[in-house]
Amino acid sequence: MKNIKKFINYIFRFSAEGTLYGLIVSLFFNFSNKNSVYYPSVPSFSAKFATPLNAMTVSVILWSLMGLVFGFGSFVFVIRQWSILKRTIVSFIIYYIGFTPLAFLAGWFPANIVNFMIFTGLFILIYVAVWFIRSYRVIREIREINNKIKKK
Repeated sequence: MKNIKKFINYIFRFSAEGTLYGLIVSLFFNFSNKNSVYYPSVPSFSAKFATPLNAMTVSVILWSLMGLVFGFGSFVFVIRQWSILKRTIVSFIIYYIGFTPLAFLAGWFPANIVNFMIFTGLFILIYVAVWFIRSYRVIREIREINNKIKKK
């Protein structure tokens, strides 16, 4: 029963985080494009729906699913028996396979090979940048712990 509650808690947390990040990104793009009307995604995405409310509802569902992909995908890094390289590769695959169709459904890139390759390149660059930032933080934390141990 405790594990079920924990799992449900993760679902709500990851969905809420995905929705929050999606909303923040959509607001950023709306303000940066100086839109007078709010679009939860690109205008062509919103145009596919009968009402703006429908477009927003679908966007929230997609953002929630994105949060679930990245939230549960991060559990790969808990598997201590795997090398950091294996954890990195497996997490990348989970994130890419889970996120790419959701980004496509959200209208973030048109369905053609050039845009798909651009999306893939950007995804790799962002993943690598985030990986290096997280790795740097972990290395810094380990150094601080080692320095504290040396002082004792």
